[in-house]
Order: sequence, then structure tokens, then C-alpha cells
Amino acid sequence: MASIYKLDKSWAARLSYQENGRRKRLNKAGFATKSAARAWATAQEAEIQKRGSSNLSKETVTDYFHNWFDTYKKPRLAPATQRRYEATKTVIGDFFDERSINSIDYDDYQKFINDYGSKHTIASVRKVHSQFRAAIKKAYQMGKIKFDFTEGAELSGLSGKKQAEKYLDMDDMSKLLAYTTENIHDITNVVNAMIATALLTGMRYEEVIGLTWDCVDFDAHTLQINKVWYYVDNQFGPTKNDPSNRTIKIDDQLIDVLKTWSKILDEFLLKHGYKNPHNFVFYSRFCQVVSNTDANTMLKKLYAHDHIISKKITFHGLRHTHASFLISNGISIQYVSKRLGHKNTVVTQTTYAHLFKTAQTSEENRTMDILKKLDPDEQPSPMQADIISIKKKN
Repeated sequence: MASIYKLDKSWAARLSYQENGRRKRLNKAGFATKSAARAWATAQEAEIQKRGSSNLSKETVTDYFHNWFDTYKKPRLAPATQRRYEATKTVIGDFFDERSINSIDYDDYQKFINDYGSKHTIASVRKVHSQFRAAIKKAYQMGKIKFDFTEGAELSGLSGKKQAEKYLDMDDMSKLLAYTTENIHDITNVVNAMIATALLTGMRYEEVIGLTWDCVDFDAHTLQINKVWYYVDNQFGPTKNDPSNRTIKIDDQLIDVLKTWSKILDEFLLKHGYKNPHNFVFYSRFCQVVSNTDANTMLKKLYAHDHIISKKITFHGLRHTHASFLISNGISIQYVSKRLGHKNTVVTQTTYAHLFKTAQTSEENRTMDILKKLDPDEQPSPMQADIISIKKKN
């Protein structure tokens, strides 16, 4: 963008532009006329545009996204997260096909968002947009494209589950916990033991199946969560973040569950001569851990067939149930965040905002009741005070 301005006895021109991700400027003064200054600026703009066009990427959208992911993201991401980026690449490829990254404009990108949002939840749209936008911002920064076409996109999508549908209420939680703890009799009940553990700890699915017996301290009543198991990749991996590497206290009920399960598992392995090379806690009769699909299938059965619970819920919903139970009973956000292994309390506050809002309303009502005690107009008259005193004595 050129700026033409008057000096004392001449004219000057200034250009501001971006090249290879850096903001640059060109200045020149001493022009006899304003038109001369503008002509110089126009010529410089044409040269800059010509030079910039030669640096623009000719890659297809999917090729660029793949290369960007390999360079900037893949080296530091867990396999499960890598698969989410691969899924985004597939979504991009399905819509844009072989189009070059430089052929896409704001309208094209908005149509992509609208199309994806017509079939997916708003949460899924946000995830795809976030990953795609990060890649495109880097392309713009490096001068591979003329502009960031993801800027200002309007996100839309289908409604996801309501917050109340993501966790069980107290009654359902109690019923599910009672059913699972009372039905751990043999090796086929491994999912029951997993469900009880998730309800009483708030552990993630990958943390539950990655739990090994050396992380269970029966005497100290603790579980050490220091790794996860990637079911698809068949390997251990680090926890989601540093705070997720944690040690949590567990109650007597879970201690009993784990002791019962330990005995069942040991007897099963001894009877069949099987080994448990990774020392998994929740080892199944098929000599492997349970898939998330199988765990969710059991929860669906408990809802639709056995009618143990009145709400369809996923295994991850057990984590939400645990957290919601603690928050609803006045446990501090700091402790809940630490117990769940959240990156910080902001994550906890955002995830369970609906519960904190309810708690806030309750606290507001209590505050108003307390403040009323300071209002002379709200104080009982001497006669009323005597009546209240007599009633208390009786």
C-alpha cells in the first residue's frame, strides 16, 4: 500500500509490504510533483507483485498440508493426535481435490466450512478449522500464498451433545457403580472393572488401559498415571501433557475392586499358562487390552438392554461423570484439575462451565442471605425475636 505525502519543497512516497513473512518498507523522496511520486510507487508495487508471484507455491492443498504437518507438527505429536491431523488432510482432499493452494480464496474456504458443517458438529468443524488455519497461516508467513484465506471464516455446524448428556447424574452413577463392582466374577468382567475404575478416578480411556500393576499401591491407596497405551499402534506413549503425569488417591471401594480383579487375572493366567508381558492391569481373556469400541458397546448394553442406566454414555463420559460429581459436591477447581490431569484450571473451568454456573447461582443466593443480616430493615422486631427465642427453646 503506497502513501504519497508532501515535504517542504518536494513529494515523497512510502510503500509497506510483506515478503517471506516479514514486513518491509520502501521510501523515496525528492519528487518534483505528486504524480511523479505516485508513478514511482506504482512501478515499485508492480515489481513487488511480480517478485512475489514467482515465490508462490504450486503445491496442491493436500500436498502442502501433508508437508507442513511432517515438518512442523508430526515430530512432537502422539500417534493418536497424528491420526486426527491425517483425518483433517482427508477432509481437505475430499473437498479441494487437486486444486493448488494458490487457487483458493475466501469464498472457497467459506464454502468448505459450510459443506463440512452441514454434516458434522460444530466441535468437529472447530477442530478441522483450527488445524487447517495453522497450516495456512504458516504458508502466508512464508510467502507461499498471497493472503490467509482462512481469516474471518464464519464457523457453523450441527449441534453436539448437550452438556447434561455427557455425564451421568448421581442416581445413574450410583447404579452403574453398584452394578459393575458387584459383577466382577471372572475374566469376562474386565470392562466392569474398567468402568468402576473410570467412575472412581476420572482417568482417560488410554490411561485406564495403560495402567500397569507396578503403578498400583494398595498400601498407600494411590494410582500412578505415568503413561498411556495406544490401542491402534499397540504401544505405550507419554501422558497427554506434563500435568497428566500424576499420582491420585483412591478409596477403599476401588482398592477392593482392584484386589478382586488381580486375583481373577492371576488365576486365569496361571490356569491357561498365559503371560502378561506388559503387566497390564486390565488384561482380557484374549491376552490384550480392551478396545474403546468394546468398552462403549458394554455401556450401550447397560443402557439399552439391561436398563442399568437411563442415559446413553461413552467411556469418556465416565471421566465427565467423575469430575461433575466432585464439582457438584463442592470440591475445588484446583484439585479437580489436578486429579483429572488437565493442563491448567482454565481447561477445567471451560469444560465444566455449566456446573460452575450452577454453583455460582447457589453461592450468590447464600451471599444475599448473609448480607440481609446486616440490613436493619430485615432484622426481627423485639417481639418477633422473643417469639423466635421461645420456639427455639421448645
